[in-house]
Amino acid sequence: RTITLYDTNLPDVTAQDFEQVDLSQYKWIHWEGRNAAEQVKMIRRVEEHNQGCAAHQRIATSVEVEKPREELYQLLGYGDVVFVSKDVAKVFGFQSAPEAVQGLSSRVRPGTTLICAWAEQGADALGPAGELVHADAVPPARIVDTLGAGDTFNAAVIFALSTGRGLQEALAFGCEVAGRKCGVPGYDGIV
Repeated sequence: RTITLYDTNLPDVTAQDFEQVDLSQYKWIHWEGRNAAEQVKMIRRVEEHNQGCAAHQRIATSVEVEKPREELYQLLGYGDVVFVSKDVAKVFGFQSAPEAVQGLSSRVRPGTTLICAWAEQGADALGPAGELVHADAVPPARIVDTLGAGDTFNAAVIFALSTGRGLQEALAFGCEVAGRKCGVPGYDGIV
């Protein structure tokens, strides 16, 4: 499901709000880093839920650390998949996506997949076994609208991983769909 937010004055979801969520209805839950202290509580609730489930019933989790704000960096230590933005990578002193995923690997849990998209350079990931994976960008013939390309990339990668595709294929799919998004106004016609 994709949600496009119009009213930016809405309050952030709290851990108390999240208590209302029936976790048995979910296969994957993604957090975009905002109110990190509350989001950590939500992720821990999912982790506790997963401890009582068979492996095939566990909820996969992912987080995105997009904004270069110190309080969000704690989210790097959570999630089965962690997306880190080019802006955040640069704040940490990294000049490329492969440099970023390798350099930030000590901040994520063992077994986590760490992903960094780098616009026209494509995207890189460090897989759960430490394997470095790259996918080239797939630019459109003409760039029309880049707003939302990062969210589109994340959604496509999550979709691919959640349907059993491997990391290389998921990363390539993310780059392909994000490239298509850049070639159209809004979101019409990207899939």
